[in-house]
Amino acid sequence: MNTYLKQFIVVASVLLFTGSFSFSDVGGVKADLTATKAHPNANGTAHFKDGKIDIQTKGLKPDSVYTVWFVNMKPKKHETGAGQPPYMFKTDSNGNGTYASALNESPVGKWEMIMIVLHPDGNPADMKNMIGALKAKL
Repeated sequence: MNTYLKQFIVVASVLLFTGSFSFSDVGGVKADLTATKAHPNANGTAHFKDGKIDIQTKGLKPDSVYTVWFVNMKPKKHETGAGQPPYMFKTDSNGNGTYASALNESPVGKWEMIMIVLHPDGNPADMKNMIGALKAKL
């Protein structure tokens, strides 16, 4: 197992499976993102509709790089980037961020959760030092 995958599994294992999703009034799915201990004031929403993902976040670390992942913990731990590479967004000076991407297929029913992680060094490819920020069950 490569180091990247080991680090991701460690972070994913630490996160609690909290959050919710609901069908919106226009036919999409909305997932409420909840904060991890490392980002206690963060929150956001992820909308899945018409083959796209749209995420709005608040309370994250200002001017920082985050990536978005779909994660399964059982029966085997694995993940994939949400949308198109590099699966990243940068927060503004107030800690607000947005992410939008096309999806090849709906994650609902295929993935257990969506996770947003911080890359403290600003490099979205560096998964060794990532820090969990937001999550939601799908």
